[in-house]
Amino acid sequence: MRGTAFVFTLFILLNSLAEAQGVRQYTAGRISGTSLTIDGRLEEEAWHSAHWAGDFIQHEPYNGAPATQKTEFAVLFDDNNVYVGIKAFDTHPDSIDRRLTRKDQEEGDMVMVAFDSYHDRLTAFFFGVNAGGVKTDYVISENGENKDRTWDPIWYVKTRITAEGWQAEMRIPLTQLRFEKKSDGVWGLEVIRVLFRRQEVSLWQHVPKESSGFVHLFGELQGLDGIKPHRQVEIAPYGVAQAERFEKEAGNPFMTGKSSALKGGIDGKIGLTNNLIMDFTVNPDFGQVEADPSQVNLTAYETYYREQRPFFVEGKNIYSFPLMIGDGDMSNDNLFYSRRIGRSPHYYPDLGDHEYFKTPTATRILGAAKITGKTRNGLSLGFLESVTAREQGEMDSEGVRRKIDVEPLTNYFVGRMQKDFDKGNTTFGAMVTSVNRDI
Repeated sequence: MRGTAFVFTLFILLNSLAEAQGVRQYTAGRISGTSLTIDGRLEEEAWHSAHWAGDFIQHEPYNGAPATQKTEFAVLFDDNNVYVGIKAFDTHPDSIDRRLTRKDQEEGDMVMVAFDSYHDRLTAFFFGVNAGGVKTDYVISENGENKDRTWDPIWYVKTRITAEGWQAEMRIPLTQLRFEKKSDGVWGLEVIRVLFRRQEVSLWQHVPKESSGFVHLFGELQGLDGIKPHRQVEIAPYGVAQAERFEKEAGNPFMTGKSSALKGGIDGKIGLTNNLIMDFTVNPDFGQVEADPSQVNLTAYETYYREQRPFFVEGKNIYSFPLMIGDGDMSNDNLFYSRRIGRSPHYYPDLGDHEYFKTPTATRILGAAKITGKTRNGLSLGFLESVTAREQGEMDSEGVRRKIDVEPLTNYFVGRMQKDFDKGNTTFGAMVTSVNRDI
């Protein structure tokens, strides 16, 4: 028994040492007095004088083997942006897969860069592009356990096919990244290449396939001394005109065959501090969101629908508080279910002969705001407040009309806190939820 414990302990120590050793370091170059044109050419003097790193190692299919094709990258920065240049050499440039897809669909030959700008070894911001110029971006947290593809930062990239392969040039504004004002100038860094025809994934910083987690094994990006977080302010007003035609229904005064509506509102994002972002929306419109699939529910439980509304989806990982551990239906048991905000009105009156009723399809969200962020000491915070309108339906009884309440004025609140300990190996969290209806 004592010998078994010794062998087990030795295995853990050796595995930890294997993960800890060989951390690569790259020093970014500062540029000043010049601007880079993002065209995919990488021909400016700043790129020629930059330090280009390479020697990528396969992650798949042969973990630990040298990559079959050469890849090099360089990182530059100024007071406002981080620039990344990647050269994906290919001995058969005519075989480069540069397919055109929708954004965030990772298909074809690709390159990606990931920044752990918090340097907490748990969170990373990914920016990628395929050879056809299709972008992808997302955030992973909890050392790779959660992936948030709804994150939609503003950044710029161009790709170019060359006689030696293909290359990508990126400009990532510092406003899109979160980092400490008193940072030591060191971030986590990983650069990834996908060679589609070989189903090969190669990394700059090697990650053993059996490793638990991902971000804590990143290499280091050094030399970022002097950069300062920029306060992010984005305001986007909108207006929507809607016209609808449908089949008339004889005798129903609400089914006239056509309807129209006008609405407007404001969406915004404001950086409160270096680590906290406030998102807000006034009278949001989710008309462009993909419709839910039709389902027939004969059970006593409500149907679970995936959240697809941008305001509630972005940054949703901080509000994840699963009540059960498991896959399938059990994975849907979360303490906070955001689809109840702005739900379909629940009341529908019993109708007699010659009575007709018109009810809103959804409860209007008058306004909502949320604050999310993570401090350098590993404290993640999330607060969400939303107010939905009192909704009324209209009843027509032989020409006499009256209003009937179908949903009360409601206030929703969610507070979430999570603290990382022992370099993210242990976390402690709590959540508070509140729903108040004016009935």
